[in-house]
Amino acid sequence: MSATASAPASSGNLGPGFDVLALALEMRCTVTATPTATWEVRELGRTFEPEPNELVRRAAELAADRPFRLEIENEIPRARGLGSSSAVAAAVAASAMRAMGVDPEPRRLFEIVEELEGHGDNAAAAVYGGCVLVAGSEIRQLEVHPELNFVVGIPDERLKTDEARAALPQQVDRWAATRNLARLGFLIEGLRTGDPAVLQSAAGDEMHEAPRARLSPITGSLMRAAREAGAFHTAWSGAGPTAIAIVDADGCVAVERAMERVLGEDGVVRCLEPALDGWR
Repeated sequence: MSATASAPASSGNLGPGFDVLALALEMRCTVTATPTATWEVRELGRTFEPEPNELVRRAAELAADRPFRLEIENEIPRARGLGSSSAVAAAVAASAMRAMGVDPEPRRLFEIVEELEGHGDNAAAAVYGGCVLVAGSEIRQLEVHPELNFVVGIPDERLKTDEARAALPQQVDRWAATRNLARLGFLIEGLRTGDPAVLQSAAGDEMHEAPRARLSPITGSLMRAAREAGAFHTAWSGAGPTAIAIVDADGCVAVERAMERVLGEDGVVRCLEPALDGWR
């Protein structure tokens, strides 16, 4: 029997929450899994047999340990810092379980995605939805004020996570780490209250954004344009090159237009709602 599941995009870090904070966004990967005798993947008009080390095959094997035909419809741009791989892994695993008559259990889905991706923040957001704080196996969902909106500027250019990781220093100055801890506190409180002044105090990141700036100058340009247009907070989305801006409803249009001017024909801007229910 065939079964379908989906999982949302996610924006990791949101600035100072490096590798511990992520927000699920309502842009989805949907997968239909059908048990078959041999492996087959259908995506973007192409049909192929996945290699044993490919993400989709490994996710299905961890979920059900047998071959499937996997039909994938993915709205989430790949290699743009929007958690596409985590969403794909979660949707594949959940659909494979359902196709075998198993009701997917969120903790098991999280373990599968985290094992494959190595990023607990994006894995938790894809599975649980909302804004998540992750420390090892501990996951807490955080409150997000309902009047906040999230605008993403998505360049056409890609930036692989491995390349972005390689740019990070092995050690961080103690005072830089202290400043980032303060920013993270302001960010979490600002997300909860929707207070623009508190969110503005979360600006800047010295752990990952500053070292990566040279890899994607357009990300910094998108963030500057959004701030000048009234965004409360801006950040790299995950490893980039996408930039994310936090605004209220009144500021959405101005920030969208500012980001569009930066991108021109070389990307898209979307205003996205938080995905509150994760996989489904």
